[in-house]
Amino acid sequence: MTRSERYTCAITRDRDGRITAVEVAVDDLDGGHRVVRLEGERATHVAAFLQEVLRSAGLRGRQWTSPKPFALSPTLGAHAELLLRTVKPLRRIDRIVGVAEGVAGMSREEASYWHAQTRRRHGLKALRVLLDGGYRR
Repeated sequence: MTRSERYTCAITRDRDGRITAVEVAVDDLDGGHRVVRLEGERATHVAAFLQEVLRSAGLRGRQWTSPKPFALSPTLGAHAELLLRTVKPLRRIDRIVGVAEGVAGMSREEASYWHAQTRRRHGLKALRVLLDGGYRR
């Protein structure tokens, strides 16, 4: 049996069913725990791209709409975590959407590569520059 990181995803909605927060939690191989959470507008703008990533991996709609956290495979979890981590510090909506679209459009192999690279210094910045040209319009 091989060990791998464990990923869970949770979608928080308001009473009207609108997404208010998206969260990916990871239990890594070293026993550490990390959480990436987007709230408010960022969560709203990233939700469609996250759903695209999850749907392409065969995740059913019931899991997406459930208020309970659901488990993700290591590859899918890494892709979802990469998506949230990449857009988290961004403020401008056009950059959030552009970067999220780029990450969502990545293949599983490309997302796994960039997930590993973002653990290195300036990895996230390099990915953002690649996806949106690094412009500060």
